Amino acid sequence: MSSATVSLAALVHCAVTPMMYSRLSPNAVWFLGTGLGLLLLGTLNWAHVGVEPCDMPTAPIIRWANVLFLVFAFAAVAAVNEPQAWVVVAGLMGQTVAGWFTLRRA
Repeated sequence: MSSATVSLAALVHCAVTPMMYSRLSPNAVWFLGTGLGLLLLGTLNWAHVGVEPCDMPTAPIIRWANVLFLVFAFAAVAAVNEPQAWVVVAGLMGQTVAGWFTLRRA
């Protein structure tokens, strides 16, 4: 559920980029890149986190990427205190907790 929340929020984030920015600019690229990064993390978690512990060789990388994205999400919320940012933080929290218990430790 958390991976779906993060992935859906990322798709919406990417989709609104042209509405937020009238032309291609560094800020527009940064905004779109953030959405793509969240989409990548959400889909990777979707592929890795399941009912049973995942022992894929990439699992530890995804596990620590979840923690890193969560830390940066809190920093983003401090800078941009918007409701949609809190939705992403909640999704990342769920993803991080689920990944911590189901992804193999390094």
